[in-house]
Amino acid sequence: MKASSECLYPTDVFLISCGMGCKRITVSDIAYIEAMKDNCIIHMVDGKRYTQSCPMGDIEPELNPNMFKRIHRSFIVNIRYIDMYYYGHVVLENGMEVHIGDKYRDALKSSFHFWGSRNRNK
Repeated sequence: MKASSECLYPTDVFLISCGMGCKRITVSDIAYIEAMKDNCIIHMVDGKRYTQSCPMGDIEPELNPNMFKRIHRSFIVNIRYIDMYYYGHVVLENGMEVHIGDKYRDALKSSFHFWGSRNRNK
């Protein structure tokens, strides 16, 4: 268990396994993470992808929840790169469209401020 004075998200870089060594990636450059069987595919904003042999549950706690949101059992997205949100889906800046799982919908909506939402119900 971490000490209460210890920062939960102490770095903006990760070292990920890559071939015979490790590659340093900047966390803010992660567009989204996709679970595929027993692997996670880390999709970077520059189009590069890195496959990690671990479940999504191992990566999710290491990510800042103010920056990354789980929107489906198979997807975590960097909310900075969400271009459009509409009922049940998000579209990322690279054009990738991801379905939002029902159990994640309310948590994602609460992450955003919707302009004009007070006037819509009148």
